Amino acid sequence: MLREREPERQETPQSDQNWLNPDVLQAARQVYRVYLRVHARQMRRPAGVIVNSLTHQSWLIFSSRPILLPGEQFIPVENIDSELS
Repeated sequence: MLREREPERQETPQSDQNWLNPDVLQAARQVYRVYLRVHARQMRRPAGVIVNSLTHQSWLIFSSRPILLPGEQFIPVENIDSELS
């Protein structure tokens, strides 16, 4: 009995935002904007924002190598900053 091979998964580069849901990107921007307003004087630059794709719950992340749970996406702060400028 022959079984079909499953197609190989291809990783999408994180710098490519074409795959991001606009609602996910908006949630990332919102949490980043709040952080900028609250911590304007003593700002430590985060590496990015982790967003849950289903609930849009968002967290700032300061580690350059975040560990993601299923359903989460990492949006680098460079992508958010370029959108806010």
